[in-house]
Amino acid sequence: MFKNDCLKRCMVILLIFHACSIPIASAHEGHDHSHEAVITLGKKTVVHLQSILSTYQEVYHHLVKKDLNGITDLAQKLSDAARQAAQTEPDGAGRHMMQHVFAGAEDMKKAKSVREAQKALESVSDALLPFFKSWPNQLKRNELKMCQCKNDGHCWLQPQKLSPVCPYPTTGTCSDIEEVK
Repeated sequence: MFKNDCLKRCMVILLIFHACSIPIASAHEGHDHSHEAVITLGKKTVVHLQSILSTYQEVYHHLVKKDLNGITDLAQKLSDAARQAAQTEPDGAGRHMMQHVFAGAEDMKKAKSVREAQKALESVSDALLPFFKSWPNQLKRNELKMCQCKNDGHCWLQPQKLSPVCPYPTTGTCSDIEEVK
């Protein structure tokens, strides 16, 4: 009798341990990341993320005003921070995210029009959003909110204190914006 109870308990513990070790998958559109875990960043990478977010907000403010002045310099700062983050972060979803931020920043450096800069910001936003969906507490910690234009589905990050303003509209303004929770 004792052996059966002990065997049952061991089996239950093994089953629970196995169930807890199954990775949770997250991905962003256009990529198959079902083999990767939720995006996490190492402590050394967080410094670079802070620089990325600070520069991202400056780019956001410029594009809301449709102002290209200084965008190339901001894109360089974004690119430098993303490159350093990708070098700091070990292989995995965090590095992959930073590589996409870097690619978007490089596109932004080449932007000759507001629309090209907006496209590059979309790319950077698309790279960052899965991280913030995985860790919504990071939005609050960085005093940001994630917004989405219901008309075209584009998402972006902006300061919590500001009323939602879409940085992407090609004509007029986006009037149907929701905060993504």
